[in-house]
Amino acid sequence: MEPQTTFSIIFVAIILLLMAEIEHRALVAMLAASLSVYFGVAYGLFGFHDVLEMLNFDVVLFITSVLILFESISRSGLFDFIGLYMARKIGRRPFLIALMLVLLTTIFSGISANIMVVLLIGGITLRLAKALGFDGRKVILLECIQTDIGGILLPISSIPALIIVSKTGMDFMKYVQVSLPLVVILTLLALAYMPFLRITGGESAEEVEIDDPWKAVQNPTALYRALVIFILFLLAIIFYDKIGLTPAYIAFFFATITFMLSGIDPDEIFRHVDWSIPFFVGGFFVFIGGLEKSGVLENIAHNIAPIILNMNVLVGAPLLLLICALVSAVIDNIPVVLLLYPIVRDITLKAGISPYPFYWALIIGGNLGGRLTTFGSPAVLTGIRMLERRGVKVSIGEYLKFGLPVALSQLALGMIYLSILTMYGLI
Repeated sequence: MEPQTTFSIIFVAIILLLMAEIEHRALVAMLAASLSVYFGVAYGLFGFHDVLEMLNFDVVLFITSVLILFESISRSGLFDFIGLYMARKIGRRPFLIALMLVLLTTIFSGISANIMVVLLIGGITLRLAKALGFDGRKVILLECIQTDIGGILLPISSIPALIIVSKTGMDFMKYVQVSLPLVVILTLLALAYMPFLRITGGESAEEVEIDDPWKAVQNPTALYRALVIFILFLLAIIFYDKIGLTPAYIAFFFATITFMLSGIDPDEIFRHVDWSIPFFVGGFFVFIGGLEKSGVLENIAHNIAPIILNMNVLVGAPLLLLICALVSAVIDNIPVVLLLYPIVRDITLKAGISPYPFYWALIIGGNLGGRLTTFGSPAVLTGIRMLERRGVKVSIGEYLKFGLPVALSQLALGMIYLSILTMYGLI
């Protein structure tokens, strides 16, 4: 059997496994990497010494270190503190509190893992909803939708953004100049739906005080230290080219400093970091390397090239965004971005056109696509499961009735925004 045929079979099998969700995605990626290495070496496509290069160790180290930093911020109690502090300042005004919670979710998702934000802010939402007598269910669903918007905010805010930025060396400040207006626009659109939630206090309100925000902080020193370390990390990443250090080294250094100075037990952080992400990304990088060397990616690129080359960039980039989003609604966005990145890179390089509109299509589409279904976004799935554990059932139809209009309108705005940026040469 020809190498290309063998790797094509592996490719189809892996995609089907990811779609079926029979096994954990990290296990599927590790299987894909194992098969790629075995057949790649057997066919003489590459040697064992090439696997480390295919692994993209710098990218995996960067992602792992950022996950550790995110976890330390979350464990410090910062998010709980800010949420409860602002709730106390606002007082017993349900609509304003719900508005504040949605905004905080968007911001916190830019500096922490989405699932952690959903669990923390969702818990605060349920607490406040019980105290003030409003239905927190749709507020939590809107928060889940907004976590993926926050994932666009910074280059470190989501795995798709981390992958593209670390592979392309995209400048931090230039990234934020593009991402910040988009996040603001999409958030304002989400907030426009809030009056339809009819959030008002009710008879179910309990005569209880909103918790003292300091009760959420076990160790104030740990909170201050974790916050300072994270701010210094962001500054170092912004000016990494002037410092003369790689983003991967900076992230690893600050992860080490976090363990030493944050005052948080390292075992506590290690226990809660999502280790499946670096295993998944690393395994899929090796798998993509095998597909590239076997010629499978070249065949896929041949079919995708017309989208990029035979259309105006103003149409091609938004169309790629839409394709990425739709596929990400069925398959996890990480493999989608990992698969499409080298294809987009090679096609644009051969054609001599700027790849950045298409890179941004992957970042935006990868983040916005998962909310189109209840299972495409881990944040949405986590929020629904959290409600179900509290005895609040959310059917697929109910989620789609509420969440799909918001998600689709944000997706359409993202496509328009990308076209405008491309039209005026801003990316």
